Amino acid sequence: MNDFPTLLTAADISKILKISYHNALDFIKYSGIDYIKIGNQYRVSEDKFRAFLAQKGKKIISFT
Repeated sequence: MNDFPTLLTAADISKILKISYHNALDFIKYSGIDYIKIGNQYRVSEDKFRAFLAQKGKKIISFT
């Protein structure tokens, strides 16, 4: 039994959102979603990512 959440990479997020890999990295850093950084790799919980997308209202993320 696996009690750990499924983690998404920047590559996974870029495919889901149909954005570039670099924009996916910026999305992870600036969207407000909790992430884990291991070395130079970022991981986001799939559950938190889905919850973020399911939130009602506009989502404007500035890549600065």
